[in-house]
Amino acid sequence: MFRRSRPSGNPVFLQRLRPDFNPIRKLVGQDPFVKLIALLILLAGALVEQAAQSAQPPSAAGKPGLIKVRISQSAVNTRSAVLWIAKGQGFFAKYGLDVETIYLRSSNLQMAAMATGEVQFGSSGGAPVLSAVSGGQDLKIVASPSNRLSYDVVVRPDIKEAKDLRGKRFGVTNIGGTTWMAAILALEHLGLDAGRDQIRINAIGNQTILAQAIEAGNIDATLLDPFLSRRMKQKGLSVIVELHHAKIPFVNTSLVVNGNYLRDHPDVAEYMLKGLIEAQAFISLPANRSIVLQTMMQQMKLNDPITLEEGYQDLLVGFERKPYGTPEGLRNIQRMMVGLNPKVSRVKVDDIIDNRFVRKLDESGFIDALYAKR
Repeated sequence: MFRRSRPSGNPVFLQRLRPDFNPIRKLVGQDPFVKLIALLILLAGALVEQAAQSAQPPSAAGKPGLIKVRISQSAVNTRSAVLWIAKGQGFFAKYGLDVETIYLRSSNLQMAAMATGEVQFGSSGGAPVLSAVSGGQDLKIVASPSNRLSYDVVVRPDIKEAKDLRGKRFGVTNIGGTTWMAAILALEHLGLDAGRDQIRINAIGNQTILAQAIEAGNIDATLLDPFLSRRMKQKGLSVIVELHHAKIPFVNTSLVVNGNYLRDHPDVAEYMLKGLIEAQAFISLPANRSIVLQTMMQQMKLNDPITLEEGYQDLLVGFERKPYGTPEGLRNIQRMMVGLNPKVSRVKVDDIIDNRFVRKLDESGFIDALYAKR
């Protein structure tokens, strides 16, 4: 079996996973497609994300008595800093958790890994969760730190206003994914319709590949995180709309948990949430700026101080202090997905969201106390 290497200080692609990580083990009787996906996890290799382990206090690493859990992510961007800080600064350990972070190449692999029960938590957008639930998977969203679209719509220099997008190529990560739905919603916001206005939505790749594609002229428009869009502006491209200001409800990032695990271990979900919320408060404190920047630099392989600073500033405004899950954001996603997956229409959004943990931490004063330290 593949085993995880000891922390080296740099993100490392999957080495050998620990013998107890077996995505196939609990799949007897489950959907063959899920079995296949889980097998692909083994063969293709889940990338183990070190999540700032080099900065983790020695007392937190492998400390006896901590509850061991795994959390997966499929995107590496500025929003990932909360997870890196929670692990690297020992906040998970503070609340009794030994958290192993697993990087998977796609949200589909994330959901498949959670179906096995071997990965208990996921940091995911709302779309993969809705899709998995529509297929019978038992998942709950216990927090949603990012509840609005935060991308910038970046366009080629010849596009001066919204109507100029008619007949053009709009690049997204994949069809049916978060950027695809964000593109549809962005076009709606601009008074456009992809079908009516003959806007071709093309699946290109992740944020880095999208930035390269629009710079090279292979697409005419795309959605980029703000810190990347600023780099594109420096190269002569334009931002036609900053969606953060449009306040379009959308579940960008959520903390998802396997439903069976949540029923058996509600306390662990609360501990996980405490660690993440405290990490978010830590990031917001100006005195911790240098630690956050250093963590982002190591994990994102960024050396440009300007880009790092811009990413940090985006992080400060991109999260909800009290990360309640929002039905409105999920319903927006549901509406976008129905054309591709009719089963999604039968999903009861309110049944997926479980806000009791955020509510408890809010009403107890836990969250306010963290920010009062400022």
